[in-house]
Amino acid sequence: MIFQAEVLITPREGVLDTQGKAVEKTLTHLGYKGIDEVRVGKIVKMKLEADTEHEAVKILESMCSDLLCNDLIETFSISVKETGR
Repeated sequence: MIFQAEVLITPREGVLDTQGKAVEKTLTHLGYKGIDEVRVGKIVKMKLEADTEHEAVKILESMCSDLLCNDLIETFSISVKETGR
């Protein structure tokens, strides 16, 4: 089966997010009110072939550990949807 996969990678809580702080400060300077705790991350999208959704998630978790995510300072969440063949 073919799955559409999306991995959301963000800085861990407690890790300084300088990019998020810069965005927060700039939005405030532009006049936006009530902005707090802006976090900037990245999204990795791909099509992935696997036998089951569970297997697709396991493959994606392995990809995150091996390359996509720095476990010391980042966390990730995975979503997969079957797209058929």
